[in-house]
Amino acid sequence: MNSQTPEVEGRSPLLKRVIDVIDRLVVPLVWYSVAMLAIECQFYPDHDSYDTPLFFLWSERVVALIFTVEYIVRLLRNSGRGFYPITALGVIDLIAILPFWIGFIPAVDPYLRLVRTLRVLRMLKFFRYSRGLQLMALGFYRSYWNLRPLMLATLMMILFTMFALYEVEGMHQDEFRSLFTVAWFLEVTGTTVGYGDLSPESTPGKIIVMVFMIGGLAIFMACFSAITNSFDQVFKEAADPDFDPLDQFEKIREEQVEFEEQFKDTGTSDDEDEAAEEELLETDEEADAEESKLTSPST
Repeated sequence: MNSQTPEVEGRSPLLKRVIDVIDRLVVPLVWYSVAMLAIECQFYPDHDSYDTPLFFLWSERVVALIFTVEYIVRLLRNSGRGFYPITALGVIDLIAILPFWIGFIPAVDPYLRLVRTLRVLRMLKFFRYSRGLQLMALGFYRSYWNLRPLMLATLMMILFTMFALYEVEGMHQDEFRSLFTVAWFLEVTGTTVGYGDLSPESTPGKIIVMVFMIGGLAIFMACFSAITNSFDQVFKEAADPDFDPLDQFEKIREEQVEFEEQFKDTGTSDDEDEAAEEELLETDEEADAEESKLTSPST
């Protein structure tokens, strides 16, 4: 074990220097990769990477190779938050190189243009270097816990309304005989987009949609409020220069899980069970004491 220590100590600074060099290249390489993708899509829309000029092909190979080396070095160094491959940053780095290596699979040949388009996902790598993006993600993550019950209520409302329109309005319009089409109509209507491609014709159908729009607008405003409050809290915390957004994700999750467990309706709580047991023991002790008095010989 001691013989391996110098090797590890010597390797870690080397890996760190490699990472430091790559960190300086990542942002310009991502922008370069997206720019090359835009040029390919603009001038060669019907060609995959093998049919375009070799400059684009080898340019992509060099970029993908650098990002692959980065992934391997970070995996070996593993000096982040947890086991690197399953961390958020590790998954993002894997997504950045996965489309390139998937392109070598023969079965993917008919879909190379789609795989090529997935290079745009490399912009997710900015999350590692941009505190602003980290704060934005933290704001949405914090609001997620408040949005869950709202989204459940939204789903329930959509399902109730969808089947009601299917039965009521479906008798008048064939379009409403498709559950997917009805769901599309309710989604567009509930978000106040209103494309106008569908609308109820019957009076019962209009009444159903009117009720849905009122409830949907209320939930939509509640969701907006939840997101706004979460971002306000994040921005206040971010004023502290020692505030690290990446450390907050796990803390928020643990707090919310503990909070939900505390109020989860699964019968009596542990505290209530303990109180009931203590009360039962006290009752038994009082009964034993009373029985002892009755059975004891009088003096």
